[in-house]
Formats: sequence, C-alpha cells, structure tokens
Amino acid sequence: MKDGYVIPIREKIAYGIGDTAINTAYGAIGFYMLWFIVNVGGISPGKAGLVFMAARAWDAITDYLMGRISDRTRSRWGRRRPYVFFGAIPMGACFAILWLVPDTTETWRFIFYLFVFILFNTAFTVVSVPYGSLMAEMTQDYDERISLSGFRIGFSFVGTLLGAAGVTLIVDVIFSALGKQKGFVYMGIIFGVLIVICLYITALNTKERVSHAEQDYEGFFQTLSSFFKLKEFRFTMGMFLCNMIGLDIIMAVFFFYMSDAIQVEGDVTIFMAIPLVIAIIAAPLWIFLGSRLGKRKAYIVSATYFTIMLVFSLFIPEKNVTLTLVICVFAGIGISASQIIPWSILPDMIEIDEYHNHVRREGAFFGISTFLYKVASAIAIAGVGLVLELAGYIKASPDETIAAAQKIVQPESALLAVRGLFGLAPGIFFILSAIFVAQLPITRERFNQIRAELEKRKESG
Repeated sequence: MKDGYVIPIREKIAYGIGDTAINTAYGAIGFYMLWFIVNVGGISPGKAGLVFMAARAWDAITDYLMGRISDRTRSRWGRRRPYVFFGAIPMGACFAILWLVPDTTETWRFIFYLFVFILFNTAFTVVSVPYGSLMAEMTQDYDERISLSGFRIGFSFVGTLLGAAGVTLIVDVIFSALGKQKGFVYMGIIFGVLIVICLYITALNTKERVSHAEQDYEGFFQTLSSFFKLKEFRFTMGMFLCNMIGLDIIMAVFFFYMSDAIQVEGDVTIFMAIPLVIAIIAAPLWIFLGSRLGKRKAYIVSATYFTIMLVFSLFIPEKNVTLTLVICVFAGIGISASQIIPWSILPDMIEIDEYHNHVRREGAFFGISTFLYKVASAIAIAGVGLVLELAGYIKASPDETIAAAQKIVQPESALLAVRGLFGLAPGIFFILSAIFVAQLPITRERFNQIRAELEKRKESG
C-alpha cells in the first residue's frame, strides 16, 4: 500500500460498525452482568466476581491462540475478515443465552453462568481478536490510523450506548410488563441479532491491503519474551492495561453507584446515555489533538482531566440529580479520549515489532495484548466483587423486582466501598497509564523513519 493512501469514508464506516457489535456486547456485559448475576441471578458478589475471573482467564488464553490462528490463515478474503464473518452468529447466539435465569439452586446458577460466560467469551474471541488486528492490515499510515481509530471508537460508543442505555430501555420500558427476567431474555435476543448484522457489514465491506510474507513463529513464551524485550511494548502495554482496567471498573460499578450511592430513583438510562453521547461528540476533538499534539501528549492531557472528573464523583450528595448529570457530561469528554488514543497507539507496535524482530505478526500481538488485558481485568473485576462482599453489600434474591432490589438499604460500609471503587480506583489506573505513555518513545517522526526503513527492506528483498 502506498504511503499516504486515504481509506474511503464508506470503508471506515463499515470498519467502525464492527465495533458497534463488539461494544454492544461489551457494554451490556460491562455495565450490567455483575449487577445482573447478583441482583437478578441471586448469586453473592464474591461468587459473581469468581465467574468473571474464571471466564476472562479462559478468554485470555484463547485470545493468544486466536491471534496465532489468524496470523497463519491464508484465504482470498484475507487473514482476519473470515473470522469476523463466520464468528458473527455464534457470538450473537451466545450473548442471548447469557441473560437466562435458570430455576434452580444458587450453586447450579453459579455453574450455569460460569459455563455460558466461558462459551460466550470463546465466540467473542473468534471475532474480536481478528477484528482488532484488521486495522493494522488496512493501513500503515500514522495519521490514517488516528482517523480510522476515530471512526472505530465513534461507532464503539454507539455500541456502548446501546449496551448501557438500551438494556434498561428494553427491560424496564418496552418489556416491563413481562417482568425483569423475560425482559432480559428479549434484550439478549434483540442485541444478539444486531451483533450478527453489524459484523456482517464489517466483514463484507473492508479490505486488507498490507502485504505480508510467510513467517515461522515461536512458541507463546518465546513470543511474549520477544515482545517484552521491546521498551515500546512495555510502555504501550502499561498504558493500555491501566487505561482499560480503569474503564472496566467504572462499568462494573456504575449501576451500583447510581442505584446505591446516589440513590437515583427509577430509570438510570439518561445517566448512562449522556456521557456516551458526549463521548461521540468529543471524538473529533481528540482526533484533532492526537494529530496536532501527538498521541502521547494528547493522552496525558485526557487521562489527567478524566481523573479529576472522577474524583468529583466521590463527593456528590445522595439524590443530587443535577450535579450528577453535570459530572456525566464532563466525564464523557474523558471517556472519548480513553478509547480513541490508546487504540490508535496499539497498531503502531506492529511496525515497531517488525523493525526490531523482522517478523510481522498482527494476530500474535493483539492476541497477547488482549491476553494480558483480560488476565488483569479478570483480577480487577474479581477484586471489585470481593471488596463489595467484604464491605457487606446485600444481594437481592432472584424473585425480587429491580425496583425492590434498589430499595434494599445498604450498610454505610458498602456505600463507601461503592464510591471509592467508582471515583478513586479508576483514577489511580488512569494516572498510571499517563505515566507509562509519557515514557513511550514513539513519535510521528520516529514512526515514519521506521516505516521508511521497512519499505527499503521490502524493496531489497
């Protein structure tokens, strides 16, 4: 592909729509699954945390394997797109099954959610790892990747918005007369179909342009070691992991924070929708700043800003809807950057790795990246469940309505834990991510030098 090649807008849109599917599932699970298992499934917070930890630990293992499989794939449709296409239906179906509530004991419900969550994560991996690798195959241009990342993250916010606000809209409004359990079932079916349609649009309307030679790959530990020898990889992973863990904690605790700490009465859809809508609107701002200041400086600014917004949430009084809405608006700007900039930095590591190790391995890189992320995320979410359990959080029984669950009076220790998990813990991780990115030795000039050297290598054979 020629330097400076501009990807057509329609193809950028088609690529971004794939992240609508991925983040509809990711958003629904991130915002609701822990709360759903505790307050609808009737599982204790500690056991619910174990479900997340075990399922994501398995997910981490399969991510690397899927990356290697897609790296070795050769087809007329490319290395990544076939998996997005053929993995669409299994992912949509497994998502729908997640939201069932078996009429059995707590122990068997625990086993059910563990098994189904592992099944879903496997299907999710088949799609998401090749999809994540696809950007590096579509373009090698530094600025085009910022633009492509902007489209991707813009559509990812649409998916997150659907997964966050759409769940309560479907369960509490459209199907409210049927009861919460059936409402979640219909939500799973509706979103499952949407996931399949979006992934088909991406698979059928994108192109893999970057050429690659046949390569022999090392084993997992040798590959992991070769990546960690690169200081660029170490700092990039530090930034990426801390950023994503911070977001995961926010998502996992958000519903607890709104219903228990702030004690918002009724539908909380608006509080989920506002920051995500603002994040979409703010996307062009961060694309501009990323091009103008460079990705590193833009991310440091955004992480600092986002942390300050989260600290304010520690002090919002109970039932103060106005102040909560104000914080949601300003937090949306930070959410936007926390997605756009890190995901535009990650693909740059493909060329850095190729420059130093003389091998191009997008799948292995994104497989290992998501492996490390999901191990860290599994521990973090399990930690959230454990903190809530130790703080004395009272779970609802499966036969209670959502309204009844929200009326449970939580002890002061539990409320303090919820506020700390929402307003303090993520901010710590965002500051750590900013420290890592400040040390990252990748600039536009350095990246273009590396690309030029790689082109010379190709020309010389």
